[in-house]
Amino acid sequence: MKKNEFIKWFVFSTLAFAVSASAVEKKKIDFVVGVDGDFKAAMNAAKSAGASESNPFVIFFPDGEYNIGSLTGDSNQMTTFTASNTSLVGQSADKTVLYNKSINEGISTTATLKVSANGVYMQDITLYNKANYGNESNCGSACRHDALMTVGDKLVYKNVKLLSTQDTYYTKLSGGKGRSYWEGGQIEGTVDFICGDGDVFFEGTKLVMRRSGGYITASQNNTDWGYVFNNATITVTNSSFNGTFYLGRSWGTARTVFLNTKMIAQPTAEGWQKNMNSAPKVFGEYNSKDGNGNAVNTSKRRTYFDGSKDGSTATLKTVWDANDAAKYTRTNVLKGNDSWDPTKLTAQANTPKIEQQGAEIVWADDNNARAWVVFVNGKYKTNVTAPSFSLDGVATGSKITVRAANSRGGLGAYSNEVATVDANATYYKVTLGETFGGKITTNLNGDKVMEGKEAVFTAAANAGWKFAGWSGKSAAGIDAEKSPVTIKATGDIELTAKFAGDGSNVFQVEDGIITNAAAESNNAGFNGSAFVNFAAGDLSMVQVPVFVEVAGEYEVVVRYANGSGNARSLAAAAPGVCTAGIDGCKSAESLTFAATTNWTTWETLSFKAKLAEGAGYMTFATMGGNDGPNLDQVELKLVKADGTTVIRGLVSPSQQLTPTTRVRLFTLTGQLLRESSSLETENLAPGMYLLQRGEGSLLRQQIIRVK
Repeated sequence: MKKNEFIKWFVFSTLAFAVSASAVEKKKIDFVVGVDGDFKAAMNAAKSAGASESNPFVIFFPDGEYNIGSLTGDSNQMTTFTASNTSLVGQSADKTVLYNKSINEGISTTATLKVSANGVYMQDITLYNKANYGNESNCGSACRHDALMTVGDKLVYKNVKLLSTQDTYYTKLSGGKGRSYWEGGQIEGTVDFICGDGDVFFEGTKLVMRRSGGYITASQNNTDWGYVFNNATITVTNSSFNGTFYLGRSWGTARTVFLNTKMIAQPTAEGWQKNMNSAPKVFGEYNSKDGNGNAVNTSKRRTYFDGSKDGSTATLKTVWDANDAAKYTRTNVLKGNDSWDPTKLTAQANTPKIEQQGAEIVWADDNNARAWVVFVNGKYKTNVTAPSFSLDGVATGSKITVRAANSRGGLGAYSNEVATVDANATYYKVTLGETFGGKITTNLNGDKVMEGKEAVFTAAANAGWKFAGWSGKSAAGIDAEKSPVTIKATGDIELTAKFAGDGSNVFQVEDGIITNAAAESNNAGFNGSAFVNFAAGDLSMVQVPVFVEVAGEYEVVVRYANGSGNARSLAAAAPGVCTAGIDGCKSAESLTFAATTNWTTWETLSFKAKLAEGAGYMTFATMGGNDGPNLDQVELKLVKADGTTVIRGLVSPSQQLTPTTRVRLFTLTGQLLRESSSLETENLAPGMYLLQRGEGSLLRQQIIRVK
């Protein structure tokens, strides 16, 4: 690839990537239950808010138990929620519990929460019907007490738990549609505890059977896909229930699919119940594994079904292969006519890293965060739209954490915890500089340190590099050759870590600057901690820091895997050609990586490059929007005048070489300087030399540097 093409390609791709990114509008959480009023007030506020898909109304529940059955329920303690485009978000799934205790059983009259709305989002909440939960043996012939009943479309549940007995989760259509998406979460019950209609995709949901002889599903699907479970886990509350329950039965024209299920507890050998109201349309099971990862024996799964009420019959393929399962993807099941993608809603904002600065807790801004929720000693305190929180009124020693809210108000992971200190303390700026080949780690949060506090700095060298000393204003008071070092803050701290090659000349690609690619470790056989997986589409690139001890022509050996079945190409630019990135390129070489047997088979590709002495970036980038191979490491071998390569090493003046049969030392121009059976480098002028060591008929040689 030519220089101009490479630069133009990089700039265009970078600009295109930046334009496609969209920020979430900053907005506080609309209603905090227990702060702004109770749940009844929250429902009224949501109904009158006029929320839309682009401007949802968010209700937040701090940890606690909320008896909504008594507060907002009807005479049978069922609460009906009718506000579309509303989020119900809890602090934690286990400790944020909305409950009722329905009095009279019935599938349509008992729900802890009946959602009659579209576009509702739930996260980190438990819905709990206490009517018979935990007392299943005395439930009688009918024990229908819903935890959640839905009449809506485009409903999302992330880390939601449903606790009840029969008909725990009842789904219905709204205007002919009934799409729902589950991500994680847990559903418990006894009989038909997931039942109804619509297209529902469950990703990684835990299913818990609470009695012997029960049914996980009872579907009457009048839509295209029905219930699809992917990566679900099935367990029981009593080991005696194992092997006694069914995956499902047909309430009417059932469609139910289990893909990649982990069956810690297994159903009956038949798997599916023979009959109910009518014969099913689709019952399918693919790649079921037991709790140890072994394939479940599905040889006796039922294939013939009949309807006990309408007399219909069906013979189905119930044990599927990969081709059968392939079309049952989240996208296919949920896209509908509007290309709905719920994963855009469940994506979490970045976890903030917080620190105290004077009388404030501060953190970096995040365009993907709608707001941040602040907790003091584990309790909800407030939510803010700016990346800071005033400590006014907060006692010294309080423990502060912060969580970012995504576009629908769902909270990501807790930040680091900061114990507050005297707000009047003096803080100093910490400026850290890093050269090629490593990074500085520290015990500090952020770039400030309180006066008198001891800050610890560690120089962490990449593979192929070594720590070469500290520099900067603060290096004067420390041992500049030691790492880690401790500095007591009496003023601003300025410290830079220097790194140099360790003589191995082998550098790990994952230590580079990675752009639109990923460091991964899922394919075995790589060296170091990971390999780099390039991406198709926008420019995908890695800039690998390497160190060259002596200028010259080198053989660059790249270790890679390419299990795609076809050759793939990368553009490569060497240090000195590309110094700090693509903008410094004078030329770039196109490399073709032949296909390897699979993605765990690693091969090498070599090319020649003239390299300048010192540190620089070796750059590899995709071409024309195509994908690339996986790259593992880069090795540099100096090419001698006769075309052979040598391995280089580093020796100090006082180091004595191991005695061998014969040892000879040359200048790089070929002049013999010394020859003996035991050679010392002492008294040699600093510089680069060629060392030859003969051991029998074997001749070893390497380039050494004498300090």
